[in-house]
Amino acid sequence: MDSIISKDSLLIVSEPGVYMDKIKVMIADDQAIVAEGLGALLSVEDDIDVVKIVENGKEALEFLKEQQVDVILMDIRMPVMNGVECTGRVTSEYPDTKVLILTTFDDDEYISEAMGNGAAGYMLKDLTADKLAAAVRNVQCGNTVMHHKITSKILGGMNTRKNTVESIRTMGGEVLTHREMDILELVGRGNTNTEIADKLFLSIGTVKNYITTLYDKLGIKGRTKLMTYAIDSGLIERNGRE
Repeated sequence: MDSIISKDSLLIVSEPGVYMDKIKVMIADDQAIVAEGLGALLSVEDDIDVVKIVENGKEALEFLKEQQVDVILMDIRMPVMNGVECTGRVTSEYPDTKVLILTTFDDDEYISEAMGNGAAGYMLKDLTADKLAAAVRNVQCGNTVMHHKITSKILGGMNTRKNTVESIRTMGGEVLTHREMDILELVGRGNTNTEIADKLFLSIGTVKNYITTLYDKLGIKGRTKLMTYAIDSGLIERNGRE
């Protein structure tokens, strides 16, 4: 999957896909006025159908038992079950459902936990109607979207260690090769597969194969989690690069 930082405040990971049916969206937010407002903004889109509004993560999971949705707009702070915990449950139990975190908070801890739990994106609630609809479409296509403020935090070295990282061992004790380390670092920096291929003088197919190998070796599923792993491991600080 590829990634680019666009000029409209979205970090997009992966190539855009194609959808035919309406995108079924659930909104999980305990503030009724906010949830209804989000629903109203999306209801005017021809390709998006808001099928349910719930007040907390528990209600979201209960609805998913009866009907699956494509995308959940998930608030962070909710009673009964918050958005971070619910995101982990959804991505584990309903892997075809994408979670887009929408919040007024840009706290590092929430960003790290939500993305680590498999969220497909993290946006602040100050986005416009057009950007909200675009974010929903992107995550439905298998992309990852992030608000530009959050992108700056991550690519600036959020949660990285001060010490440099020379090697990484897998869960089985195997040390990643230098090439795998290079690719993991570039993924963590938000580079597209094409950019990685250009920088390392590899074919795009070879880069994809390396990334698949990293998934297997590190026990990680999904490019978002791979990016988070690279950041949390301190790899972005390797060789003193910024």
